[in-house]
Amino acid sequence: MHANKITELNITCQFFLSSAVVFEKLEIVAALGKTSLYFPKRKQRAMPKPSPTRQLPQAGNGGRRRRLLWPRKRLDISWSDFCYGGFRCLWPGGGRSKRIESLWTSNGRALVCLSVRTGFDLLLQALRLPKGSEVLMSALNVPGMMRVVEENGLRPVPLDVDGDSLRPTIQALRQAITPQTRVLVTAHLFGARLDLAALNAQARQSGLLVVEDRAQAFDDVPFAMPSKCDVAMHSFGAIKTASALGGAVLTLRDAGLAERMRAIQRRYIKQPRRRYLLRLAKYSALKALGGRLPFSALAHALTSAGVDYDAWLKKQARGFDEARFLRQLRQSPCAPLTDLLARRLRRFSPGRANNQRRRELWLATRLGAKFPAAGRDAERHAFDLFPLRVGNPKRTLAALRRHGFDACTHGSMTTVRAPQNRPDLEPARAQRLLDEIVFLPLYLEMPQSEVERMSLVICENAEPVVNG
Repeated sequence: MHANKITELNITCQFFLSSAVVFEKLEIVAALGKTSLYFPKRKQRAMPKPSPTRQLPQAGNGGRRRRLLWPRKRLDISWSDFCYGGFRCLWPGGGRSKRIESLWTSNGRALVCLSVRTGFDLLLQALRLPKGSEVLMSALNVPGMMRVVEENGLRPVPLDVDGDSLRPTIQALRQAITPQTRVLVTAHLFGARLDLAALNAQARQSGLLVVEDRAQAFDDVPFAMPSKCDVAMHSFGAIKTASALGGAVLTLRDAGLAERMRAIQRRYIKQPRRRYLLRLAKYSALKALGGRLPFSALAHALTSAGVDYDAWLKKQARGFDEARFLRQLRQSPCAPLTDLLARRLRRFSPGRANNQRRRELWLATRLGAKFPAAGRDAERHAFDLFPLRVGNPKRTLAALRRHGFDACTHGSMTTVRAPQNRPDLEPARAQRLLDEIVFLPLYLEMPQSEVERMSLVICENAEPVVNG
């Protein structure tokens, strides 16, 4: 048995290390190809001010090869993290949930879960709300959160959001509250940190439990609860900052509620180690495909085969199988997952997020008020994808891809639909905002010269939003 474990360990480590070698070689080839075939290599410059009269080079074939694509997203997890996670899957023991919870807060009111949706489901079960109770939610959301509400016999009700602040207004909150309303869930969208103190205070005065969904807004380990908030949720899924390819941490103000959630989770089966190992293998392959050369080859191959590569990528990033949603959701995290999450949090440095914010500020300043980012008025943000608002998203998207930038629209977001008996709550502003957004690739591995070139593509092809 022990020999079998050692053999499996050797095979897994060889797989991860060989993937890393392939990835590095592909990156070297891409760098050489970029220098000789596509455009001359430029020296890195610190936040330049591009000339408004500069002309954009002609895109397309035109006697030249197709440009390599800058992928829309880079997974925030290293090859050494993949190897560590694979090792922990094959080595017995482990599990650092308690260590993570004590790192998060010293009062025992933190809870490590398989995912934010798992934690949210635990919360709704522990609250034991009457069937048909209403849960107010930010109108821009992910489908999984709405499904969790419905699976618990509750009704999701949208709160429309403003494009500049990304938060609901107090007036919208007052309009939506009924005698059946029990919970308010506000999402910090696109990496923006929203100032929700006034909204949360109004909700608590109305007797609502206040939940902040911070799945998209992690930039450091918090040591205190957000102001006027009862539950805060942070995610470390595959496409999140400090990813452990899963895991979430919930912080609760009520110790009794935290203990009830913990008791429910103790009855869950453990996430199988084998499933997590397969997840590590899947995302190591996706990371290897995240270099410009392999990603461009993949996109071209899928397109040539008549496959929508944008839909294919979104499918690969999906966390739960829709047909087995609750069965997969209601599991506790395995020891290798919590081991890797503890490692990611222990080694996390906010300096990278600060550098990312400076780059976002440069791009936002370059594009100006004519092409604003969604959530530009948020108190702080670290966008993982830059949410650009334009009046002609289809044309802008096509131009960006033609010039080598893998932009996308909608992403995993959708709008919460209003109940049939409350058509006045239909989130028209949120739907309009979602239709306007083009998500831009923007990460530190992109040279500043390429960010500047991307801004020129936008300025030459995009149209400003109407009634911004």
